[in-house]
Amino acid sequence: MKLWVIVCCCVLLSACVSTPRTSVSRPAARTRLPADNDRAEVQRTMKKAARALRDARLTDAEILYRQLTQTHPNLPEVWLRLGNVYMREAQLQAAVRTYTQGLRHDRNDGRLWYNLALARLKQSVDTLETSSKVLPADSAYRPQIRALHSALLEAGQS
Repeated sequence: MKLWVIVCCCVLLSACVSTPRTSVSRPAARTRLPADNDRAEVQRTMKKAARALRDARLTDAEILYRQLTQTHPNLPEVWLRLGNVYMREAQLQAAVRTYTQGLRHDRNDGRLWYNLALARLKQSVDTLETSSKVLPADSAYRPQIRALHSALLEAGQS
C-alpha cells in the first residue's frame, strides 16, 4: 500500500512540477477570435467579464463568460477564464468540466492542463479530508489516507 501512495504522489507531482502555481492569462492575441464583425463585441465582453472577475463580482463574470461559451464555444480563453471563476467559487466539478471543454478546442493550452490538474488535486484533497471525518478512528485505511493527504498537500505547494 505504501508503494501505491508513492506512485500516486509521483504522478501528481510530475503533472505540476514545471508549471507556475498561478493561472496566467495570455494576451488577447493568443485567443482565436471570431470574424471581424464579432471581434469587437467579443473583446468588449471579455474585458467586462475580466473586470468583474478582478473586482470579485464572480456571478457577473460567470454570466458573461457563459454567454461567450454559448456564442463562441471555440475560444479556449473563455473556457479557461470561466473555469477560473468556478475555482474561485470552489465549484470544482464545474471547473473540471469547463477546463476539459476548453481542451477540446485547444489540446496544446498548458494553462488549461495545469488548471485542470489543480482542480483535480483540490478534489482529491477534499475527498481525503471528508474520508477522515467519516471513517471510524480504528479504520485500517486511516494511515494511508493521512499519508496520501499529506503528500497531496505537499504536491500542491510545489
